Amino acid sequence: MTKMENLQQRIDGQIERITDYLDQLSTRERVMVIFTTIFVVVAAIGSALFYMNKAANFQQKRVNELKDTVVWMQSNAVTMKPAGDTQLSALEKVQRVSQQQGLSVASQQVGEQIQIAVMHENYAILANFLTQLVQMGLSIEKMELSSEAGQVKLTASVQ
Repeated sequence: MTKMENLQQRIDGQIERITDYLDQLSTRERVMVIFTTIFVVVAAIGSALFYMNKAANFQQKRVNELKDTVVWMQSNAVTMKPAGDTQLSALEKVQRVSQQQGLSVASQQVGEQIQIAVMHENYAILANFLTQLVQMGLSIEKMELSSEAGQVKLTASVQ
């Protein structure tokens, strides 16, 4: 016998037992058992949907807060002051911060500015990366965020 036939026989056996049990009950009891069963099933499904909706709303709220933080950082990036670490070159500072964060950063020096590009699925990691660059003494001249293939791409010009 195949697994499907085995499963079908078990289901048929369960249905037969339930039918025999319901046949033994009076009409009033039968209606009450069926109604209660339907009520419990609907309540269980409703409860599961409610908690899934609650979790989705929480995650959406968290995403919106992270987006608000990134928008704030974009608008205030120009006014952030460097902390002043003059021992390392700007390119070395970018490399050090990217290594600390575990990010793979593509960087290119153009004159005094460094063009950087980095991708990660979490806004908070990129925001922390930018904050640490500023704390290392770099100033952010230009910054752009975009979404590509489920990841956030950060391109920036730092000095």
